[in-house]
Amino acid sequence: MVEFALVLPVFILLLLGAVEFGRAYLDLHLLTNAAREGARAGSLPGATETDVQNTVDNFLDETALSGGWSTTITVEDSDGNTRSGGLSDAQEGDRVYVSISYDFEVLSGSVIPGWSGTVTLSSDCVFRHE
Repeated sequence: MVEFALVLPVFILLLLGAVEFGRAYLDLHLLTNAAREGARAGSLPGATETDVQNTVDNFLDETALSGGWSTTITVEDSDGNTRSGGLSDAQEGDRVYVSISYDFEVLSGSVIPGWSGTVTLSSDCVFRHE
């Protein structure tokens, strides 16, 4: 009984940690795929920021994520200068960056030290404009 009482808290901590990190990794994977889809949509000729935002929103709406993500779209020319006009000013060969950040809600409370409340997850992707 004494050994069980000593080992049980460590076992529960490891179990909750595995579940929380698994959830966080899944959400990060979904964000990465959404950024990739958005960057691909933004790389197409005639694409607009609205097209990219709609692509990202549609992708993430179909997942288990519960809103609260923010998307940043940046277009850089071949010299690394940001284009002020965004996608409407993009030329062939420019780089389209799509970054998504999301506030991940930790469900295990403060059981895991340093891992409580909300944790910001972010992912980004870059495609060349066609």
